Amino acid sequence: MAGKKDLEKREKADKRHLRVWRIVVPVTGIWMRKKFNYSFEDFEPADIEGPVIAVINHSNAFDPVLLASAFRNKPLAFVASEHLLRMRPWGPVLNYLGSMIPHTKGAKGRKTALVAIKKIKRGESVFLAAEGEQTWNGLSVDVMPYTGKLVKGSGASLVTYKLEGAYLSYPRWARYPRKGRIYGHPVNVYTPEVLAGMTDSEIESAINEDIRDDSAKWQKEQSGGPVRYVCKKGGNAEGLERAVCACPECGRIGGLVSLGDDISCSCGFSARLTDTGFFEKGAPFEYTAEWEEYDRKKIAELLDEKETGTLFSDERVTLRRVNTDHTDEILGKGRLELGYNGSEHMLSAPGMSFALKDIRDMTMVLANRIVFSDAGGYYELKADKSGSTNLRKYVITWGLERVK
Repeated sequence: MAGKKDLEKREKADKRHLRVWRIVVPVTGIWMRKKFNYSFEDFEPADIEGPVIAVINHSNAFDPVLLASAFRNKPLAFVASEHLLRMRPWGPVLNYLGSMIPHTKGAKGRKTALVAIKKIKRGESVFLAAEGEQTWNGLSVDVMPYTGKLVKGSGASLVTYKLEGAYLSYPRWARYPRKGRIYGHPVNVYTPEVLAGMTDSEIESAINEDIRDDSAKWQKEQSGGPVRYVCKKGGNAEGLERAVCACPECGRIGGLVSLGDDISCSCGFSARLTDTGFFEKGAPFEYTAEWEEYDRKKIAELLDEKETGTLFSDERVTLRRVNTDHTDEILGKGRLELGYNGSEHMLSAPGMSFALKDIRDMTMVLANRIVFSDAGGYYELKADKSGSTNLRKYVITWGLERVK
């Protein structure tokens, strides 16, 4: 009896998802074309027999909506960060109306893969931002572990799809979007028969090659010159201090401030970001990715020094414990710091402290949250609403410490 009820419930949810898709996707497609000057190649995924896994380069917070426009005749279930389900009031609404597959960022993805495969076996198609994290600098990163295993084990066709110009339209660190140009197009379609003859690592390599994006290189290759991305609100650099953290002049970490098109430090340093995504001539870096490399170098130097005390800190940060039912509880609010206690590097959050070496996984959500896990559970750190706190330096530090 319970099995019959579950089946009826699932069938009802599938029908609801289909109705919502047919109504919402055409409307959001019009919105995306107007908001970002978005266009996409004439492509009919409905002609592909059976379910598909659609994989894209994760360049923009609106990637799922952008892709949905191209897949308007082939509804997709979305693999989405579980934090969306905790956002009130929209999280429960999205979960009810859409076909969501929650993924717990900062933790292993085996459960996500199992849920996705079950949906595919029932005939549903799935959207997957396989890199696992939206780019901070316009450069793609390698796809998540288990992606090849998921794709091969699903029995679905694989569609690799690329978005060009999406990062520049709304950089992850930016406070406001800007209008320039986004173009979407399929790169390859791999049938289940082709995938069956590939290893998991070969599938992942193929995906990496197909969706790899370099926004700076793309801009330089434009025949008419770099595309301008115009902010309707704010300036080109506003929010950039959430992505970069070390002053290239004085070396201080955490003292950068953005305003309009400029990012500056109290030492007197200043650089201007143009509407093409490049810094003005005379700046120490040409593009954001170069600045990030400098950040990593400065943080690595701090870790190697192993001087007792605080390396850097931020105020007004909230620590939450995240439960398996997508609820959370506040553990503390206040100062977050990264320091060295004489024997190991520690992440001291309001209410708790964590040895970096004991943190199993850590990543960013949006631009103002860290999610991570250790033997004791799954946690979230959220910055205050000012929109200027750089939490990314803690994730970079954890990553550098982990590879030692």
